Amino acid sequence: MTSVTDVKGVGKALGQALTANGFRTAEAIAKASPADLVKVPRIGVARAPLLIAAAKEAISTKPAVKPAATKPAARRTSTRKPAARKPVARKTVAAAEKTAEAAARKAAEEKAAADAAAAKARKKAKAKAKAEKAAKKRAEMEAVFSKAKDKVKAKAKKDKKSKKDDKSKDKKKKDDKNKDKKKEKKKAKK
Repeated sequence: MTSVTDVKGVGKALGQALTANGFRTAEAIAKASPADLVKVPRIGVARAPLLIAAAKEAISTKPAVKPAATKPAARRTSTRKPAARKPVARKTVAAAEKTAEAAARKAAEEKAAADAAAAKARKKAKAKAKAEKAAKKRAEMEAVFSKAKDKVKAKAKKDKKSKKDDKSKDKKKKDDKNKDKKKEKKKAKK
């Protein structure tokens, strides 16, 4: 008979649980159904078939009866000397604390650098957005000024034309008056 703990995957705690539920040997596990094994604590649906297969393997690999005449092999004495052990450098508590502090400091520095880089990136993005907004506003203002200039030019042109017309009318009136006066003088002289 093969012990329960000889089955691959069965340790001390699981062996005790199997024994408590009536599975005292590997043969008993090999003959059991997965449904019977699932009732044992710590064995699930997936593990039950694996344990059955492992129990069958343990039974087939272990010889049924030990031969009585076999002697244990004699131990050979070693002629080599064991290698001298080098003393292992042990870290003291203070050295461990220093290492931990250095690691913490390095982590803090890395975090601070990452935070600074993120802040710089945010600041740069904000400046870029502000510049884009200013450029858009400048373009709008230039368009408004251009429109206003065109309007003023058109008005000035119109005013200039009307003044020219007025001048020409005034000149014509003066010329007419002068002609009338000359005619009257000629008439008066005659």
